[in-house]
Amino acid sequence: MSESASRRRPRVAAQQRREDVLAAALREFSQKGLHGGSTTTIAAEAGLSHPNLFRLFSTKKELFIAALQQVFATIEREMIQRGTAAEAPLPAMEAAWGELIADHDLMSMYLQGYAACHDPDIRAVMQRATRAIFERVERMPGVDAGQAHRFFAEGLIFMVGAVMKLDSEPTEEDWGARFLFSG
Repeated sequence: MSESASRRRPRVAAQQRREDVLAAALREFSQKGLHGGSTTTIAAEAGLSHPNLFRLFSTKKELFIAALQQVFATIEREMIQRGTAAEAPLPAMEAAWGELIADHDLMSMYLQGYAACHDPDIRAVMQRATRAIFERVERMPGVDAGQAHRFFAEGLIFMVGAVMKLDSEPTEEDWGARFLFSG
């Protein structure tokens, strides 16, 4: 075996490579957004060449959308399904959301999706996903449109608070606690 062949990394299955890229994209885009995020950084962090990144995702926007879709798949799996399986869906989903907001990259990426809504393709993704979450909550047993609205609104407040670290860093005159818990 040649020396260069022995230094090559082992081949990684296509699905694993895609998951590695999406994990790197989530970290990069959550901090820097669609336009600030670097595909060169994402490729390097995922352990592949920049051209190979674009063999998996043909554009930066396609990769950003795939990262957003991963966020919504996580919300579906961790929160919506838990609420669907529970006798009391809202408390179950509140507990799940409390766990999800601990993932700073996930929450920041979610907000980056809203921030990128000037792009019609991303806006369409965000509208579909937001509608799907809202309507899934609204259709749960014992939940009406008003309760779904309050659940969603409070969830957004807690997401914003988590991204600003209001839950973990003290604020002057404790305004952060009032912001999060006064409703």
